[in-house]
Amino acid sequence: MFRRERETLQKLVLVPYRPFRNLSLGIGGFILVIAVGFGGFYAGSRYGIKIAGATPQEVQRLRQTVRLYAEKSQAMRTESAVAMHDREIMLAATEQLRQDNKNLLQNVSMLEEQIAFYKRLLSPKGVPQGLTVERFIVQPSASAARVHYRLLLTHVSNTTAEVSGSVEARLVGGGRTVTLPIGDNRFAFQYFQSMTGEWDLPAGMQPERVDIVLVSAKGQRIQKSFKWELQSKG
Repeated sequence: MFRRERETLQKLVLVPYRPFRNLSLGIGGFILVIAVGFGGFYAGSRYGIKIAGATPQEVQRLRQTVRLYAEKSQAMRTESAVAMHDREIMLAATEQLRQDNKNLLQNVSMLEEQIAFYKRLLSPKGVPQGLTVERFIVQPSASAARVHYRLLLTHVSNTTAEVSGSVEARLVGGGRTVTLPIGDNRFAFQYFQSMTGEWDLPAGMQPERVDIVLVSAKGQRIQKSFKWELQSKG
């Protein structure tokens, strides 16, 4: 029996009793976990900075630079818009000035023409005398089938005698001739007479010319032809 007890005791392993060993192991494990956590955070931070290629301070400066350029870009766009607006105003003013000059030149030309016309009537020396058709024009109206006409008759003479007679217009086109009225088809004046009115064009007719025929009270017959051209209203 004693022998069996001895063999059992030989199989036992003797371990010294250390009451602070387990506590030390626990604290050590906790410190190890914290160290691993901080190590991972530091490694992650460094990895993130490596990927971004800049430190947080550099990223902040980059953001400030981007914001500065955005503000400058907006300012440039605003200046460009103002410059474009000023350019449009300048172009509009230039076009208005050009149109005004054009109208002024036209008015000057008309005045010079009128002066020459009056001089010819009032100072007939060296000017062919007699009754004539000075001018004839046709202009479009709101209706395609209707036109405005203007006729100017003149009488150049050394005397102040009045001339009178009849007038008519003959519209020619497509082998057809249509007589159209001019006022009451009568004229009577000393130096000149302007006659205006409207015509309703014959249906289906394509006018080619207008013949103005004057017959004075003394029997003088005058005819003048004008090509059919619609002129814009001035």
